[in-house]
Amino acid sequence: MSRPPISSIVGGKRSELVSMPWPEYLEFPALNGSVLVKGRKSMRHLKYAWDNDGEDTDAMRFGRLQHCLLFEPREVESRYRTWEGRRAGKDYEAFCEDAALAGAEVVRAAGEYSMQAALEAAPAFLGNTKVQALISAGQAEQTVLAVESALQCKGRIDWISTAEHVLTDLKTTNDIQERLFGTSFFRYGYDVKLGLYRRWLDRVTGERWPVQVIVLESKPPYDTAVMNVPDAVLDSGVDKALRIIEKVWAAIETDQWPGVAGNEFYPLYVPFYEMDSEETEEFKG
Repeated sequence: MSRPPISSIVGGKRSELVSMPWPEYLEFPALNGSVLVKGRKSMRHLKYAWDNDGEDTDAMRFGRLQHCLLFEPREVESRYRTWEGRRAGKDYEAFCEDAALAGAEVVRAAGEYSMQAALEAAPAFLGNTKVQALISAGQAEQTVLAVESALQCKGRIDWISTAEHVLTDLKTTNDIQERLFGTSFFRYGYDVKLGLYRRWLDRVTGERWPVQVIVLESKPPYDTAVMNVPDAVLDSGVDKALRIIEKVWAAIETDQWPGVAGNEFYPLYVPFYEMDSEETEEFKG
């Protein structure tokens, strides 16, 4: 998919909550959370993410399938086509082409990250009373548009729970344990994304929205839990995001997209265990 230049997001005007079909969301020129978090590394990495499609893995496709099953179950049949056998050859390519023409995504019928696995996992969140309380009433896949530092931004909110008055996000993970998922939460920049989504939703609704994450393991026994995201985490994520957005504005203005070192020398990280204590002290000196 061809993209407009990143400079097209300058002079943004729209700040609203809308129901926007996924293809339209993709085509709307705005800075989204997935691109923005690349700026934690450098502007060069952010610009590359804007200009190029990211890797689409089996785990990511499985996560999208779980989103559909949980929040929009009536859409599963029209959005997905299951394929049995090896994912190669002319028959497979033709099957994928036909699915694409119908606006559907192809998933494996059985095995890891498959339709069968997704259906086996479904009872885990369907049987969780906290999950059911969140999804008993609300709106799925809402787009929130916002302007930050004159740059048009956008975000895709998994679920706005009107039953519990909560901004709700679903995350699939290999391991649901608190420390392991918490590490992944910050590694993937969920604090930045969810912080911005909450900030923008608060802005367009004039209300304050708590944030909760439904966490689902992607492998048996498909354990699930609902986690509160503290305000301090969300506020810190927003601070990180706004610093990145200011850098994006400067990079667009100058058309300079520096990497992690810019034009400066880059320090060598020396693990403490690679040198004995005397060498380490000398190196520090």
